[in-house]
Amino acid sequence: KHYDFIAITAGRKVGDDYTSAELYTAEAAREIKKRNPDATVLFYWATDKPKHQSKISNDRYPGDYYDATEKRGGQERKHQLFDLRRQEVLDWWSDAAGAAIHKYGCDGIYVDGATSGTEGDKYQRLLDKESADAMHRGTISMLRDAKKKMGRDKLIIFNPLHPDSGKVEMLEYTYGAMIDDFDRVSTRPQSKEYMLSSIKLLRDTSKSGKIVVFKTWPRFSMLLRRDPKMLNEQEKVEQARKDITFALACFLLGAEVNSYFCYSWGWNAPEGTFVAYPEYDKPLGPPKGDFVQDDWTFTREFEHASVFVDLEKRSGRIDWK
Repeated sequence: KHYDFIAITAGRKVGDDYTSAELYTAEAAREIKKRNPDATVLFYWATDKPKHQSKISNDRYPGDYYDATEKRGGQERKHQLFDLRRQEVLDWWSDAAGAAIHKYGCDGIYVDGATSGTEGDKYQRLLDKESADAMHRGTISMLRDAKKKMGRDKLIIFNPLHPDSGKVEMLEYTYGAMIDDFDRVSTRPQSKEYMLSSIKLLRDTSKSGKIVVFKTWPRFSMLLRRDPKMLNEQEKVEQARKDITFALACFLLGAEVNSYFCYSWGWNAPEGTFVAYPEYDKPLGPPKGDFVQDDWTFTREFEHASVFVDLEKRSGRIDWK
């Protein structure tokens, strides 16, 4: 009842093994649409490497993976990649994207790894320039083929889209993207300049007609990396309910018709996905214009809400009318 844009990102774990994401997602899509016929369900499908849960698709992969080695901190880390230089691999991937629609009953795909060939990303770190460029061209080719096999009205949403990066070019080949890191603190808080760039990217991309999912995080998500037991579940929920005001206010500064708000402290269901926030049920109404900036404070008016954000102080307020 509360969600109509949903991505199923993993298979069901049984013991130490996973059932296939393909069958699990098909089952989930059927059950979701029984409860909400208007729901749009996306199938998780990575472009860069095999994921353990995608058993059916992985078993049909043609030939060998592309083995790459990365050196970090004096240690070697091995990577298995889809070899996107080969046409049979591109055909295999786009066929699986088509099956997500026509066989498993989804409305589109949520694509991880589509930006691996963009500036400074995975392929450029791991591969020589010729191979990296070929892999990037392969990504674009199979996204185009996937559109044809899925159907023109089916969605391709990629992750991640970040400000000030070459990832923006991938919007040309997809229907939208997720900005996955707003206020996602790893080692230090994001700068006010970076946060403003993310808000403007949300606004401008949505206005262009593309879908944007704006993924935001409670403040304690950084601390959980250091000590996963620092908060019990009730404390996490209580803190997330306090933190949501700043995150939601920032989203509302840039939100347009094609914008979606996503807020949790992880990617899995137990990590805040289904927490109820009273703000979600409040009437908003259309905006009365773009945000207004005064130094590092911002305001925006909606029919039923007034939004205020101070990026320098990292504070926000929403006055509901």
